[in-house]
Order: sequence, then C-alpha cells, then structure tokens
Amino acid sequence: MIEVKHLFKSFGDKEVLKDINIVFEDGKTNLIIGQSGAGKTVLMRSLTGLLDPTKGEVLYDGRNFVNMTKKDQILMRREMGMIFQGAALFDSLTVLENVRFPL
Repeated sequence: MIEVKHLFKSFGDKEVLKDINIVFEDGKTNLIIGQSGAGKTVLMRSLTGLLDPTKGEVLYDGRNFVNMTKKDQILMRREMGMIFQGAALFDSLTVLENVRFPL
C-alpha cells in the first residue's frame, strides 16, 4: 500500500502540490487525471523520490520513503515500475507487441 499524507511541493513561490492525501491500495488500479500543469507529473516524481517534497510523507507499506537514505530509496525503487510521458505506445499494436517492439 502507498499512502500519501499532507504532501506539498513548491518551486520557489509556485506551490504545485498542496496538502495531497491519497491511499493507493495493493491490487487496485488508480488513475491520476487533470489538466496540463495540474501537478500530475510532479506528484509521480515525488512518489518515486525523483523530486523531494517540500513537506509531507510518502509511505510504502508503512515505511516513510521521504525520510529514507538515498541508498534505501534506490533499493526500494527496484520494486517499482515507472514510465514517463515521452514513452508513448503505438495504438495500432497490442500491449505485447509494444513491449516487444525494438527501440
């Protein structure tokens, strides 16, 4: 389970994430949708440690990812999978065909 508690992220005076509270339960599918610039990518990068939150907690099975050492964060990332916006799939191919497609 991933639990986000009172997550904030600012860039200078620009507050992108403000008091985000979410629970992602194991085995459930979740969607994060919103307009361009709403903070979706900032949230995902904060959940994976690619950005450090301004304040708040990101708990993975009760372990606070934000307070972990970088080494422990790297070890935990081995259990994660992530794809960024630039990694678009071909809509004319199946998922398996997309995965097998040579880069």
